[in-house]
Amino acid sequence: MLDAKKKMKSSWFRSFMNRNSDKTKGVHLKPNEINSKTGASSRRVRVHAYRKHSKELSSLYTGQEFSAHEGSILTMKFSPDGNYLASAGEDGVVRVWKVLEDDILNKFDIQDSDPSCLYFSLNHLSKLAPIDVDKQKTSQMKSLRKSSDSACVILPPKVFRLLEKPLHEFYGHTDEVLALSWSKNGHLLSSSVDKSARLWKMGHDQCLRVYSHNNYVTCVEFNPMDDNYFISGSIDGKIRIWEVQGCRVIDWIDIREIVTAVCYCPDGKGGVIGSMEGNCRFYDVVDNRLQLGAQICLKGKKKLTGKRITGFQFCPSDVSKVLVTSADSQVRMLCGTDIVCKFKGNRSSGSQVPASFTSDGEHIVSTAEDSNVRVWNYTTQDQKSSRSKNLWSCESFLSRNTSIAIPWCGLKNKLGALPGSILGNGHFDEKLLQKLPASFPDCFTTSLGFFLDAIYKGTATWPEEKLPKSSPVAVSRSMCRSEFKFLKSAWQSAINSPHLWGLVIVTAGWDGCIRTFLNYGLPIRF
Repeated sequence: MLDAKKKMKSSWFRSFMNRNSDKTKGVHLKPNEINSKTGASSRRVRVHAYRKHSKELSSLYTGQEFSAHEGSILTMKFSPDGNYLASAGEDGVVRVWKVLEDDILNKFDIQDSDPSCLYFSLNHLSKLAPIDVDKQKTSQMKSLRKSSDSACVILPPKVFRLLEKPLHEFYGHTDEVLALSWSKNGHLLSSSVDKSARLWKMGHDQCLRVYSHNNYVTCVEFNPMDDNYFISGSIDGKIRIWEVQGCRVIDWIDIREIVTAVCYCPDGKGGVIGSMEGNCRFYDVVDNRLQLGAQICLKGKKKLTGKRITGFQFCPSDVSKVLVTSADSQVRMLCGTDIVCKFKGNRSSGSQVPASFTSDGEHIVSTAEDSNVRVWNYTTQDQKSSRSKNLWSCESFLSRNTSIAIPWCGLKNKLGALPGSILGNGHFDEKLLQKLPASFPDCFTTSLGFFLDAIYKGTATWPEEKLPKSSPVAVSRSMCRSEFKFLKSAWQSAINSPHLWGLVIVTAGWDGCIRTFLNYGLPIRF
């Protein structure tokens, strides 16, 4: 009787694993068994815009592709400072990858570029310069504004890269790893089917502590305000708050449902719990004690697995709202117990991976069973209607065998996008540059000033006299009127609306491979 009950409890996970394993037809590659494609030049990725008047991923390129795990990767998280990426899954090994900066010239082949696009480079001397690309015909420029593949491409001097040799390989789990959580002080939590959560730390190869449970540990998360506490959820229906150093349970509640997702509020004073039945329960956390507040049931598809809550994330720009993902790939935005927005377009999937906000909270990244990565725009403006808004407009691209897609948060004290302090004003102001922090990348200061100054003076040709005399990249010709008009339109789009220049998305999936994608294009209006 006991064995039958145990088998029933674990059936959701086993069926999930079986479905996902079918996607790779049982081919499980060990790390480094396949050839890394990092050495190959970047390839432009076809992006589909759906129900949108613009394309923000206008020039998306492949980065790396390498084997990271044996079997499926089930969870992947960046550290809060963006310096490390942790991944884990079916092989039970937790690996940490170092984030580096790489010279873009090693990856980008201008000879293979699209002649209908405009290309600019930013070099280490803070100089912005156009890159000449041979045009087959001058008449081809007429199609510049009409082609959906056209873009204004700005190549930074350095780009995101992962060191393909793991910085750490943490061994200890004896079964699949289901969830990861970073603390701000460099600790890493992992939870597993082996009924335990384990604590690791950068610079230490051995497990620091083991937190034993009664059944599969489906989810864990550090308290964002106090690294000495974390919350865990399990198949046994219990939510536990643990003291990290004391290795003991401070408080627990039995919700009598399989717990599938947990998340602290950003201030650590509350949290939200998701279950197998599609229920979301909001708790206050007072002195590390759980007090039940509001709750809502998000009904999924007819199948039980479709109801399962797979993840939460609070909106970075509006902490009153929380992003909820369920197992049928439904993505919803909650404000309290009200559904204020539904993000449409994902096909039904057994994926356990939640959708993610970009660091500015203006975009949402998700993936589904068709291995397409989708990016939606999100605005925090108040909805006047009491009915939830269905948001269909998104952009998508294919990443083979993908089950996880997460945006890079950017290195601490460095910007991963065009400088908003300049863009937001719509004109170039020398005083703005003087106010920028010392950590602001040099490549975005002087050169961007020349660029913006040129655009807003309204000249129809590239202002050669505005380029610094010491620029190593000579301007061989003036820009024709159609080129300049296209450039000006692209830059104004970046000024007047959110943009994704500098966005890095990392994907992982059923074949154990990690892949990276980088966007160098300014937004283009159709």
